[in-house]
Amino acid sequence: MLYAILLFFIGLLLIIKGGDWFTDSAISLARASGLPEVLIGATIVSFATTLPEAIVSITAAQDGFTTMSVGNAVGSIICNIGLILAFVSIIKPSKINSNFFKLKSILMISYFIIMAYLAFDGTVSKSDSLILIAMLIIYVVCDFFILKNRTSKKTVNEKLHLEPKTKLKIGVLFAVGAISIFAGAELLIHSGIVIAKGIGVPESVIALSIIAVGTSLPEFATAITALKKGHSNISIGNIIGANILNITMVTGISAFIAPLKILRQNILLDFPIALLIMLTLVIPSFIKKKIYRAQSIILLVIYIGYVVFLYSVYL
Repeated sequence: MLYAILLFFIGLLLIIKGGDWFTDSAISLARASGLPEVLIGATIVSFATTLPEAIVSITAAQDGFTTMSVGNAVGSIICNIGLILAFVSIIKPSKINSNFFKLKSILMISYFIIMAYLAFDGTVSKSDSLILIAMLIIYVVCDFFILKNRTSKKTVNEKLHLEPKTKLKIGVLFAVGAISIFAGAELLIHSGIVIAKGIGVPESVIALSIIAVGTSLPEFATAITALKKGHSNISIGNIIGANILNITMVTGISAFIAPLKILRQNILLDFPIALLIMLTLVIPSFIKKKIYRAQSIILLVIYIGYVVFLYSVYL
């Protein structure tokens, strides 16, 4: 059991550091290739911060632990809003001035309802996965064009000129980062199963809580950095974007690899809590154009209550 816990934290560390290396090197390579900043922000950064969730869920599906795939995706959605965004907004409540927030929020809730509907029969099948992947493509295309229209046409995209040695270093970090995430995912999944059996809880509960928090750490790091720099709206946008990717990319690709088994608990507890947390964030923010401290405390209380209830049922 202690050995499994050690491996679990090693896996978590590999995912965190690997995610940092992969994200930084991916951005540098994109800038060096002359890609527009808007494209880098709309796709590469969002995909990179969601990569840990994707790799963990996809690897779990490949290894036959599909309840962990679902648990990690849904748990990350709940964690992103109920823990990360709530924590940041308690420290510094944020004003919502952008229609982009409204559009993304509506898209997030709509996409989640579609995913829940597809899962209601007890399985997210390969045909269901194609719908989710199509939704992902629509989101990325819309996101890109909206951001492109908001970016000044006078903006000149300059290439980042790199020395050959620097390019080699970035390339190595890119590869090492990707390998670290894959290796960390394997350790996280298999040690998580041992821990779950050791304490007498299902694998899905570990995925919904501990693994979901671990794979959401890149979003947490982004949120804290944005908060320090006074750009809290960036963290809000990133978290909503990450949730959309969890619904479409993480769940969609995992289901394409292997049909995902949906538990009764997912339908009766996890999905309703995820939807409740989304609505608690979105509805008051639409009305008041602000995320309030009291609203954030409610989100955090819902999250803590949910996790405590999860473990109290099985322990």
